[in-house]
Amino acid sequence: MKATVFRLEREQEDMANNRLKLTQTNVQRLIRDHDGAKKVRHWDTEVPKLFLAITPKGSAAYKLRIVKPDGSKTDAKLIAANDGSPEIARAMAMKELGRMALGEADLVTRKRITKVAAQEEKASTFAALTSLFMATSEKSPPSIKQRTYDERERLLRVHILPSLGETQFRQITRAQVRGLVRSIQAEAAKHPRAKESSNPGAKLANECQGVIRAVFNWAIEEELTDVNPATFRKLFKDTPDKRSQMPDGALKLMWDALNEELRRSEGRHGWGAALAIMLHALTLQRPAEIVAARRDQFDWTPGKEMWRIPAGQTKTNEVYDVPLSPQAASLFREALSKHNLPWVFPNKAGDNHIRHDGPKQRWMRIRNKLVAEAKKADEPCPLAGVQLYDCRRLGRTLLVRELGVSPAIAEACINHAPDRSMRTRYDVGESRGDVRQAMELWAKEVERLVDNF
Repeated sequence: MKATVFRLEREQEDMANNRLKLTQTNVQRLIRDHDGAKKVRHWDTEVPKLFLAITPKGSAAYKLRIVKPDGSKTDAKLIAANDGSPEIARAMAMKELGRMALGEADLVTRKRITKVAAQEEKASTFAALTSLFMATSEKSPPSIKQRTYDERERLLRVHILPSLGETQFRQITRAQVRGLVRSIQAEAAKHPRAKESSNPGAKLANECQGVIRAVFNWAIEEELTDVNPATFRKLFKDTPDKRSQMPDGALKLMWDALNEELRRSEGRHGWGAALAIMLHALTLQRPAEIVAARRDQFDWTPGKEMWRIPAGQTKTNEVYDVPLSPQAASLFREALSKHNLPWVFPNKAGDNHIRHDGPKQRWMRIRNKLVAEAKKADEPCPLAGVQLYDCRRLGRTLLVRELGVSPAIAEACINHAPDRSMRTRYDVGESRGDVRQAMELWAKEVERLVDNF
């Protein structure tokens, strides 16, 4: 108590001894003559609560002594001495004292409230919401595939957040989302590769809408908001109703070109995408799953060769065993014989597998080259417009229509999500043998189609 009284008395004495009219001349002199021994205050005679504070290092600022309703005191910085004159500081001090006299919060409290409000506003942006969404365990690997997580992150970072990131997520409207989806489609349609699709930019735009919808659905579950502004029908049709069957001769033409690429790449990098395309045609598995295959996922028991795709690597997010035909096993062994790395198809650096879209890009490059050569020779080309995924569609079609495989086994061969309807719940039979038989039938059919295995 005595210390507090002594401090107040000394403060009042300092105010009396260090009081003068703060003018530009006086301020410059006080700063120049400051000895740097301690922090000092020079109080103004015209506005008693205004003072010039000089630190031991010589920096100076105009400050205002604030007395709060509870009697406590604090100092609020108004302006640095080198940023304004005493007259400006005096006007600011008078304005602040007038506001306090009318019952408004003092400058320090107001700054703190403003800072808290800014933090709350920043935490309520769509960018902050997506950060929470991406960090939750159910939306992160291993709950979802790493590729799915990475693709969501890319779509948010590249296409969505530049437009919606700083917007308060509770204020985002359906019209805003629709406008963004349309602009994404329009921009993507300008890319040269997009022109090859039936509706350029549609797939990317729909995927971005799906990510926004997923974020808001999660926010509703977490009771962070009540409305999902992305719940509207797809604005663009991104897949045809039904693609036509791959023309006769198309697979053979591509297979011959792939064999030629493998011969040219002997001893060099670049063979991975070509072999992956061949394995896609033989195993009917998704290209992205094939390129991510690892050495330790294979069982080489003679006659029972198997590739086990882990749950985090499949589209169904369930473990899937792929029975390998002799032809498929041979190609996988060929790939593994080229290196000692963990991945079947390593990238050039050897620190990961090749890009998931590597086979698709290689297919398009070879196809376009063959189509251009045929056009130059004024001849038709069976590969015109044929997509990599048409191999998978061809296999599924011929398994049932030509090779006598049941639709259920054909669906199992391409690892579509299992039928969990009531009629299948009582079928507890093991289908792995049937799938192996079907895969071997299909491999022989591929041999027949390409005629140069």
